[in-house]
Amino acid sequence: MSLVAIERINDYDVPLIKESLISMIGKTEFPEVNGKRILLKPNILSDAGKEKAITTHPAVLEAIISILQDKGAKEILVGDSPGLHTPGFNARNSGIKDVIDRMGAEFEDFTKNNREHTVYRSIKVPMALAIDNADVVISVAKFKTHQLMMMTGCVKNMFGLVPGLNKSPMHLKCPSVNEFAKLIISIFRESHTDYAIMDAVIGMEGAGPANGRPRKVGLLLSSSDAFALDYAEAVIMGYERKDMPIINEAISEGIFDPRKVEYPILNAKDLIIRDFERVKSQRRNLFSALILPFFTRFFKIRKDRARIAPEFQDNCIKCRRCIDICPAKALSMGEKHPIINEKACIRCYCCHEMCPIDAIKIF
Repeated sequence: MSLVAIERINDYDVPLIKESLISMIGKTEFPEVNGKRILLKPNILSDAGKEKAITTHPAVLEAIISILQDKGAKEILVGDSPGLHTPGFNARNSGIKDVIDRMGAEFEDFTKNNREHTVYRSIKVPMALAIDNADVVISVAKFKTHQLMMMTGCVKNMFGLVPGLNKSPMHLKCPSVNEFAKLIISIFRESHTDYAIMDAVIGMEGAGPANGRPRKVGLLLSSSDAFALDYAEAVIMGYERKDMPIINEAISEGIFDPRKVEYPILNAKDLIIRDFERVKSQRRNLFSALILPFFTRFFKIRKDRARIAPEFQDNCIKCRRCIDICPAKALSMGEKHPIINEKACIRCYCCHEMCPIDAIKIF
């Protein structure tokens, strides 16, 4: 049985969030934290202002830290590493660093200390040493869509344990959606995450995880089973099961069973947002479902080529973040915006994720 607690909460009022979280963790299997070192892993995709709904809201983080302190936690570490981890990154713009300082927690720089792990397909990947040194690991994710994985959540959130630019080569090694989902799952399992919390007070719809629109959802979610929590997120967003790559791979691997999910407070099936703007699946028509697999198998056409290539718009500011992050080196700067080599592009959408002004479209 996987218990997922969901409560309504309308704004980022810290006392109300704390009260709700206390109720939620009391109805789920929250780990013992007394006298222990805790690692909190929020989503800090980029150190953007909290109003953009790109990061976990600092009020949620403050409430969690307060609860952990009340429960006797010895030490609380908070860390993440964006795809382009700039020198001096400390999550100040998002408001997260202010909360860390004020609450007496400690910011953990994932780029400074890491250890190599062997994950899916024997891929060697560095991960933050903080997970080895922590007694309890908690994923604190944001309710958001994701251009490649359809949605991001508490499982995908732990990909941030891989420091900086070490992330983008992972797309090159696992270019298909299913392969990348398996990689994410293996990295998550290496993280030994004990509990998951999701900030869904204000979520993101549309072109997530960085260029979508804030959307009032009015919920908090928590569970000791991150896959179950992410499944509940997908249900609320209105996705069908076939649209959930990470969930489907977890089911195939026998580590998650949606039939065992139970809701002790609110049921996700009663909270579906009918007009939520989801990322559209690019593999739904007859050609992609039946004919394309034949061609990719027998004529050696790369599976990633079946997905839509990003298109660059004239409002580009030539910041070069997309060029720097591209694992396939498929981009070069043109007169108005980057030029894409579609044959080299693996459709990982790292460029879209890093664009600060939404100048990249996935149509």
